[in-house]
Amino acid sequence: MDLSNIRIKEHFGLITNDTNTTRFNFLVSPPKNREGIEKQDIVCLDHPLYGDSCQILAEVKEMANYEEVAGSTVGNRIGKLLATTQIIGYIDLRNEDKPLRKLLVPPNPGSRIYVPYASFLEDVFSRGAQGKKYKQPINIGKTEIIAASPEGADQQINFHIDAFDLISKHTIISSVDGVGKTHTTTVIIEELANKTNYPIVIFDQNNEYSTINLPVSPNPSSPFNFKTLLVNSNDARSSQDLVTKKIKQGEVIVVTAENLAASEKTDYYSNILKVLAKSSREKNAPPFLLVIEEAENLKLQAIEEILSTKDGISTIFITSHPTMLGGKVLSCMQNQIIGKTSDPQDLAYLKSMSSYPDDELQRLGIGEWIVNGLNVTRATKIHVRERYSKEK
Repeated sequence: MDLSNIRIKEHFGLITNDTNTTRFNFLVSPPKNREGIEKQDIVCLDHPLYGDSCQILAEVKEMANYEEVAGSTVGNRIGKLLATTQIIGYIDLRNEDKPLRKLLVPPNPGSRIYVPYASFLEDVFSRGAQGKKYKQPINIGKTEIIAASPEGADQQINFHIDAFDLISKHTIISSVDGVGKTHTTTVIIEELANKTNYPIVIFDQNNEYSTINLPVSPNPSSPFNFKTLLVNSNDARSSQDLVTKKIKQGEVIVVTAENLAASEKTDYYSNILKVLAKSSREKNAPPFLLVIEEAENLKLQAIEEILSTKDGISTIFITSHPTMLGGKVLSCMQNQIIGKTSDPQDLAYLKSMSSYPDDELQRLGIGEWIVNGLNVTRATKIHVRERYSKEK
């Protein structure tokens, strides 16, 4: 099989004797004029039964030094590196659909370790759980994975999610304040609005989205071919079904709550939720994506009513305290975008949702997120990209 587009030709090490179906160690020996292996890099190797037609992927978890003693003097001690990996799965290169399958047979000791190309890894991680390519991949940032290009340069892997998963499922974006929840949500909305014509309604409690249709500079890949409509609290209060009437393909509706106190905002948005739920059940509004800032401040009954509409409304809930939404709501969140978290109750829930340990979630910085979901190959740490639109 031609592997010239899959991995670098030269091998980077050999597996030691101790292997199993989840982990293996290998002695690191990069070829000349090539960078070595580092922690968090992804490596690949041939499947023990199916050979090079199936490539095993593994993430380097630890690097350790050891000395190889060739003689009796200090000068004869040679420093060596031993890498410990966690197996991600294997890819069958013979099929058009390439799901990441669980390895059931341990790798063979002595197998050669290779470094995959960035383009191959991007293809692997731009596929759903069944190995099918995303219908409409949208780029929201880069992973910490660094891989090689055919030219020999190292590059970070772009991270994509499927627009279809966002407009057909429910999503939660959760973190402490100040690490970029609104920024990340804006990046997602920009991608959806530019690459689909799906209607989007935003509950903008703090007037942060009014510039979402104003590009910082002309960008051929982001034409800003969508319209934005602002609905203020006076207009929405005078006509409770105004938002429903305004929902159209290719438009983003920003529902503001200027000059309202916190309790008034709760009532205001909760009332709109009830009207939207009723309109969706009665088929008086087209399907749309509803984005709710500070979702924990709305009435729980109104939120649950929205979730009960089934196929009519998909949601993105943005929150600083996910457990305040309650177990019934959280069980509906098929996609999770998780940032820095410090509250013990929130940590316990988000840890079980993402499989990331407490200390990792607490160490995440500004713009760093763990992305997970039903149709995401694996929970992945990403750095969200810069937004194309102007900041408020």
